[in-house]
Amino acid sequence: MANHYSTYFNIKHHNFVNKGVYNAFLDQDSLLHIDPLLLKDCKIPEFKDAYEDFLQYFRGFVTLTNAASSKSKQDRFFKMMIKRYTLKEISNTGLGYSAGNPHGRGISGALSIQLAESTYDIIKAGMTDPEIFCLMQLIEDNMGADRISDMTISILQKHFLSYTQRISLELALPTKQYMYSYDLSFNVPFYNGKPILFIPAQFLCDLPYAVDYDDIDRVCNYNNKLKQKIASMIGVCWSDYRNFKKSDWKSLICNNRDCYNVAIEYFKGVIGIPYDFIEDKKEQYQGVLLHELLRTVPFACEIKPNKSAAEEIYELTYSMCNQFKRLVENMRLSEILYRKNRKPDETDWQLLLWMVADTYKNAGEFDVSITRESNPGVGELDFQITRGAKANTVVEIKRSCNKDLLHGYRTQLAAYMNATQATDGLFMVIVEDDSIGEIRAQLEDVKKDMFEKGEYIPAVIYINGKHQPSASNPGYKLSNGEM
Repeated sequence: MANHYSTYFNIKHHNFVNKGVYNAFLDQDSLLHIDPLLLKDCKIPEFKDAYEDFLQYFRGFVTLTNAASSKSKQDRFFKMMIKRYTLKEISNTGLGYSAGNPHGRGISGALSIQLAESTYDIIKAGMTDPEIFCLMQLIEDNMGADRISDMTISILQKHFLSYTQRISLELALPTKQYMYSYDLSFNVPFYNGKPILFIPAQFLCDLPYAVDYDDIDRVCNYNNKLKQKIASMIGVCWSDYRNFKKSDWKSLICNNRDCYNVAIEYFKGVIGIPYDFIEDKKEQYQGVLLHELLRTVPFACEIKPNKSAAEEIYELTYSMCNQFKRLVENMRLSEILYRKNRKPDETDWQLLLWMVADTYKNAGEFDVSITRESNPGVGELDFQITRGAKANTVVEIKRSCNKDLLHGYRTQLAAYMNATQATDGLFMVIVEDDSIGEIRAQLEDVKKDMFEKGEYIPAVIYINGKHQPSASNPGYKLSNGEM
């Protein structure tokens, strides 16, 4: 389970939400990023002047460029430009995009030199509006939305530290002194020896998943709209402009005064679109809300003494599946899957079961391994709980609408058990319609045939997975009562 701020500090999720603070992950990427546009007209005390300070940072390059005689690292002023573009990595912000690096990315080395050289050329060409540097993800290689986000935090680190200090005091969080400079310090929380920076939720935007920085640029809506405006002005066909590289857009904007003016005016007029935490498409809060719910519904699994390891694992798995059934049917757990009228698929149900089981495993300190979607060579196994090599129970999950439901029970589950050398198996049916009676009858017929042929007969757990508008609704339970 992901480690959120609320989990780490052992306080309720809503304490951060009510403060307007992003309850971030400490140990994984979030796929959310700061959009500098969202700093405009900010009412948060620590950030009232943040956007102007952000632009002022880039205005500083104008003075250095005018003082520099060439793009040479031997030139004192150009060297200062490189240094100004050398920004350290900021850890523990809860923001990140690149796989395996949830702690942000700094700017240094060749990239710092590239940006300094580009800035020198732009300013020498007479283009001094600081907003041009806010468009770096459009015109500069290796600069995508997440690097712009990290750059924003680095430039405005003092603002974020001040904000974090105030929020920490209001929430009574443990803090330590962090020396920002030789004459300025802040009292903020720490994680893994480094300060935590809280991020106002209103600064965050959502970007679709992208495999690299160029792809991030492609899916950025702001950039696309600006590209379309410039393409229309210079008479480039809609289908052709998509083939332009960043260097092409840079040449257009920096060598054509009309294109430059369009880009600057466009950026000045754009209003940022913050991430919708209510809809929460990136499931930023699903895990933490589930964790808090499960803490209120204790899991009691009493395994009788003198059981073998295989029997213990089976009873534990069976108990977890039944606990999952109670949570879905009585605690409306499935509502997490039906947000905005979306319809969950089998993968959604698998993941939800895994999250429930994993949470209870950690809370109860059960000495077991829980996996999902492993591939033993006969297809993807849904769910598995093991202890060592000789105690292994597998679970196959099927929705009631799945045409392979009977095949899954008799053939697929048996194949998984054989491939993983499992001692036991369970079959879970997610009933999302009114077919429970028909499904029961069909499975009973299959069971009889399996019994006559001496086959292993897995237990079946039926779960009412229908959308449940209200737990008090008489139609909440299926018509034939207990499933």
